[in-house]
Amino acid sequence: MTGREIERALLQAVDNDDNISLFGHHFAIDLLTCQNDGEIYCYGVDSIDTETQKVVRFISKVTLLASGGAGHIYPTTTNPPVATGDGIAMSHRARAVISNMEFVQFHPTALSDEGLPIKPNKRRENAFLITEAVRGDGGILYNQSMERFMPLYDDWVELAPRDVVARSIDDQLKKRGENYVLLDISHRPRDKILAHFPNIAAECLRYSVDITRQPIPVVPAAHYMCGGVRAGLQGETNVKGLYVAGEVACTGLHGANRLASNSLLEALVFARRAVQSSIDHMVDAVADPSFAAKWARPMLPLSLRDSLLSDIIERTKQTRMELQSVMWEYVGIVRSTGRLKNAEWKIGDLESEWEEFLFRRGWKPTMVGIEACEMRNLFCCAKLVVKSALARRESRGLHFTEDFPYLEESKRKPTVIFPAAIQELTWSSKPLQRQLQCK
Repeated sequence: MTGREIERALLQAVDNDDNISLFGHHFAIDLLTCQNDGEIYCYGVDSIDTETQKVVRFISKVTLLASGGAGHIYPTTTNPPVATGDGIAMSHRARAVISNMEFVQFHPTALSDEGLPIKPNKRRENAFLITEAVRGDGGILYNQSMERFMPLYDDWVELAPRDVVARSIDDQLKKRGENYVLLDISHRPRDKILAHFPNIAAECLRYSVDITRQPIPVVPAAHYMCGGVRAGLQGETNVKGLYVAGEVACTGLHGANRLASNSLLEALVFARRAVQSSIDHMVDAVADPSFAAKWARPMLPLSLRDSLLSDIIERTKQTRMELQSVMWEYVGIVRSTGRLKNAEWKIGDLESEWEEFLFRRGWKPTMVGIEACEMRNLFCCAKLVVKSALARRESRGLHFTEDFPYLEESKRKPTVIFPAAIQELTWSSKPLQRQLQCK
């Protein structure tokens, strides 16, 4: 509730400021970039107005991305539905440097719908978070045989760090062939449980779980990307005029493992720096409205029959779930070189099959749609995570691999993915064949 209230107050302040123009219901497609004397410059963004179904082009002296993470590359995530890695993928296609994508934080305890007596009517778009304060208040983790298992893994038991608890749960699930574990707080006084955790109690009771009397079914969920677009301390990137703030950025603040609530530093301290730096950049920057004609304009698939569009959207939803399944099985909490290479191969095949399906139904390389754009962004981010994970031949923070289970101080360096040469265009999938660039 604290985060929601902060967000409400800030959005209200933005809405009341006459100097700020809000464009709601716009989906960003790609950044508009030019290359000059070896430097890349960003001059704005193309977007889809979802109400008018038109492509809207914004030309600007500076572009600041605050688009969040990519939690939806996994099937269970606490992130909102819009966290499809759009900013990271757009920046990668714009040839921005990407860093530390292997460090994905999994929250150990999200509500498991599979373990609820009454199931939700439809699949949740984002998992309901069971705060670690429940464990801090004495909550105990059990497997489905009501055997407490955390003493087997760490002396701090339920109070061990998030990554340790998440790996321990993951190990229990794999060894026992189960899909969730149980978090029990019912031994605490009823009035204190309801006073400390009213929202959790209410949500669980909707599905016939009384947390004052019953354990809560929980499962790990993708929670936070410590990696992203590599940024300096002022939010600047290697692309001139492009700034990043929040979870889309990799400032190095979180290292290999984010501490609880440190996302506030990204959202407030580093975001304030990025805004001030971007304002300073505007003093000497140039962005003439005539620039708008320098890039080819994407088009919406209005020429396709409704039945074909329905087929494409349905196949895209199916492909999205298949990608999420691959990421959970092969690129999840505990990894191995073999599984990562399998993931690389499976993701490549899945992307090729999806693109071929679109093209067979009349999709053109210049066409854009929200579902298709989100899908290619998810593919891009998934491959960035896999590539980064393969590059780190040690276990550090949130990245744990069975083949290299120990931390090595000699490898205490960020993983950096530099932009490919323009002619290679790696990881930019065919529905938009290349990042829009002017010469």
